[in-house]
Amino acid sequence: MIQSLAFFWFLKINTNMTRNLIITLLLSLLLSVSGVAQSTITANVFAEIIDALTANETNQLNFGRFSTDMNGGDIIINPDGSRAMQGSVIGVASAYGPGIFLITGAPEASFTLQLPDGPAVLFHSETNKTMFVENWVADPPVENGPSVLSNGNRIVSIGATLNVGSYDANPVGIYSGTFQLTFAYN
Repeated sequence: MIQSLAFFWFLKINTNMTRNLIITLLLSLLLSVSGVAQSTITANVFAEIIDALTANETNQLNFGRFSTDMNGGDIIINPDGSRAMQGSVIGVASAYGPGIFLITGAPEASFTLQLPDGPAVLFHSETNKTMFVENWVADPPVENGPSVLSNGNRIVSIGATLNVGSYDANPVGIYSGTFQLTFAYN
């Protein structure tokens, strides 16, 4: 019987010692793991200011000289510089061409072009008569997505269609107006 009591007493002491030993080992392990799971580093940050994007008109959009009769028609200036007549509009030898813009900015940066949302109005220099410019097109084409400023610049050509009324609606004279383009870094 004394041997049984001594054995249970030994187990009790042994269990307490084992428990304390396990607790000590676990605490040591947790403390050492938390020290390894954390690290501090100094990192770098970078920023660069680039040249502002600028657009300069080097050639005005010009539909040239023409005549019309009672029906009117359209004059189309393409970005490549070609001119086409539709309806009863007759082109006369004169200067004409697309609007040409020099875009400058950061080398190899990309930019987008927003063409006018609607028509531009041309006003007769002496009367209240008007003509409308619409169907805007560009080279490089807007639908192709952003363009790149090769070596920091890019030429953009703008074409459109001029709607010419009858002789009564659009009498002889000079018509002029403005339109807006928006160039933006992409």
